[in-house]
Amino acid sequence: MKEQPTVLVADDEPQMVGVIAYALQTAGFQVIMAYDGLQALQQVEEHHPDIVILDVTMPGVDGFEVCRRVRNETTIPVLLLTVKDEPEDVIKGLELGADDYMTKPFSTRELVLRVQAILRRTRIRQVKVIESGPLRIDFERHRVTLHDLPVELTPLEYRLLTCLAANTGRVLTWQALLKEAWQLDVWQGSKEMIKVQIHRLRQKLEPNPAQPRFIHTVRGVGYRFDL
Repeated sequence: MKEQPTVLVADDEPQMVGVIAYALQTAGFQVIMAYDGLQALQQVEEHHPDIVILDVTMPGVDGFEVCRRVRNETTIPVLLLTVKDEPEDVIKGLELGADDYMTKPFSTRELVLRVQAILRRTRIRQVKVIESGPLRIDFERHRVTLHDLPVELTPLEYRLLTCLAANTGRVLTWQALLKEAWQLDVWQGSKEMIKVQIHRLRQKLEPNPAQPRFIHTVRGVGYRFDL
């Protein structure tokens, strides 16, 4: 990653873009700007920023569609901005691969902190081994240990765990987990399938499954793995 990470800010309100850009530049980021979805996609292709901030209500190609294309074609993390804090919007954004979202109006200080946190998590996803206390996940060797002892996981349990761990700190919906770990479409599975496997993973990994340390439930949205 570059010494000064580059952030693309895309919003059809020039004043909002200016406010966000100033806050990010003050915090040491380089900023490039776009004022509609098509321009945002062009900037991503030309500059390949470290993170993209998208307003979801841009005219023409909206933020959801830009997010979908960015996630399909790159590994660049995405932060969505929305004027509505509706669960459906949140879930839609997360399903499309967004790393986080914020509801307008918001604190620019919080925005900067969210961007910094996302970039830290992105670096974590690039490592070959994740360690959290007594838990160690070795992606190269396909090996999981707890207190230096091997944990016997089924292939499905391993895929589910590594999917969560590779997205440390990011909430994954049950639909996303179904697609990633099971390779199934939503209509082919159910939320209950995920719930059962999460329960089994916790029984094998958590010191106290009733109060999880690693795999957390985000009510109404999905699950998150924390270090």
